[in-house]
Amino acid sequence: MPRSAPNSAPARPKGMRPLSLYSLLLTFFLQNRARLRDAELPPVALLNSLLHLLLTPAALGLPIAIVLRRWRTVGWLTPLAAEFLRQYGGQVWRMLRPPPPINSPRSFTALTYNLHVESVHLAPFLATLRAANADVVALQELSAAAAAFFERELAAQYPYRSLCPHPSFPSAGQGILSRFPLDEVDYWQHEGIHNALGHQRAVVSLHGVRLALYNLHPVHPGMVGKLFDARPRQSEIDQIMARLAAEKQSVLLLGDFNMTDQADAYRQITARYYDVYRKVGVGMGYTFPAWQYPQARQIINGLPIGWLPPLFRIDFAFASEGIQALGAQVWGDSGGSDHLPLWVQLAV
Repeated sequence: MPRSAPNSAPARPKGMRPLSLYSLLLTFFLQNRARLRDAELPPVALLNSLLHLLLTPAALGLPIAIVLRRWRTVGWLTPLAAEFLRQYGGQVWRMLRPPPPINSPRSFTALTYNLHVESVHLAPFLATLRAANADVVALQELSAAAAAFFERELAAQYPYRSLCPHPSFPSAGQGILSRFPLDEVDYWQHEGIHNALGHQRAVVSLHGVRLALYNLHPVHPGMVGKLFDARPRQSEIDQIMARLAAEKQSVLLLGDFNMTDQADAYRQITARYYDVYRKVGVGMGYTFPAWQYPQARQIINGLPIGWLPPLFRIDFAFASEGIQALGAQVWGDSGGSDHLPLWVQLAV
């Protein structure tokens, strides 16, 4: 009788391969994350921030597995691909069938734009603002030099302005540019937050309707001295939501929220206001990081990853139900920032 090879090892069960491990671990996280608060567990906050990227391979791989008739692979990928489609199917579908433009006599456009504290290369920012031609602009990380430059160059285009650079912490500078009158303008930083950034509120008179505009910039979990600590950001969102509870008119929230659409804070906001891009945007809407310009790549300290496209959607527009969403798009030119601006069209 032939003998088996003495050094032969049993084949590893297919169920133990990386694909099954990826599926099991991610499915377990999805099933349990509702009771895992990201403000209490930094690993959960990090996973929530990366979840859209972790689900993408399943959504891309499932059709390939079906074509190749890899049914075991299909079984592993199906629940994750289904979750991706549940979350992002509308945005992806609109890539295949873009919605027709909608016009309204009571429409207006708005832009949220993080300026990356730029104080030298300002002409490209000006060009981006003029090309976007939004009626209302919310600026974050506004330097003193940029504020002075915009005061001079944009006075005719935006007769109503509230530009608030911070004297000692440029990242906390905020600004609002508007073609419509501004009233009750306020700027603040939350106390007790390490590296607290700036926030603004103003009442904008749009087509005879008074709208509360918030220009928001909660702190990033990586800016607070600990590894991805979401507690300070959550504290800021809690305070903002408490302030919003007193609003009597329609509300529009614009800004760099330093979160993705999987964060607990995002679900807290969207329990009261809808995400404009998710409702009418086309595609994934990634706005960060944008490394088109050399000055935007300083943060990576010369690492050869400037070719990476944006991978995160952290710039948002949220609106109350009294505001109609007509369109939303990520502006293609960052002007030198590490964020791409988000442009939205709305109606009151």
